[in-house]
Amino acid sequence: MKKLTLLIVMMITMFLAACGNDDKDNNEQEEGSQQEEAAQAPEPLEFSDKEFKDEDETVVVVNGEEIQGNAYNTAYSVVKSIMHQSGQDTKDTEALQQETINFLVEQELITKEAAEAGVKVDDNEVEKELNAVKETNGEEQFAKTLEDIHLTEEQFKQQLKYNITTVQYMEEAFETEVTDEEVQEMYDGLKEQAGDQEIQELDEIRDQIENMIVQQKQQEQYAAKVNELKESAEIEELV
Repeated sequence: MKKLTLLIVMMITMFLAACGNDDKDNNEQEEGSQQEEAAQAPEPLEFSDKEFKDEDETVVVVNGEEIQGNAYNTAYSVVKSIMHQSGQDTKDTEALQQETINFLVEQELITKEAAEAGVKVDDNEVEKELNAVKETNGEEQFAKTLEDIHLTEEQFKQQLKYNITTVQYMEEAFETEVTDEEVQEMYDGLKEQAGDQEIQELDEIRDQIENMIVQQKQQEQYAAKVNELKESAEIEELV
């Protein structure tokens, strides 16, 4: 099973947007197109009670901090939903469980590291981001999608807070200076991938390329930091 990558929670907002766009597009399609798309659509995401843990059951201990079933259940819903949305196999519940444990460990380590670095995210920031997601998708679609991916609004807010914390930590802790040489190298690579198709001039898309390079550097540094923290952490998996 493909390993989950950086900032899985960020993908939740893309998942919500995708669902909203899918519904809008479907309403605008003719009946024949709807039937064709339905035949190609992935199977609906399903959850069973046996996939979840008792809320007060300790599932993993990280540096003496017990992480319990309520946190596991939220993370499991996120992990399974994102993997389903990206077309990965979600039938192997043991593998899903391990991915969820890995995510919880990473979340605990990065949250503590961010706190030590002085990163603080208040409820107002979370509410602002939450309202932006709702505005993008509409209240009704937002509620429906949360129901589909087995999350309450409070659980979503918890994950959103972790996401904001992680992004702020990365911006403060990681060096992401971009050179002209790096921009040119990526632009040349994009031109090569485009083949015979024309792409915009470098000056027109420089900002986008610089953002791509920054994200790539952040991902590399983030992965290295997580590995470093895991190597020095005491981790006991109990499920």
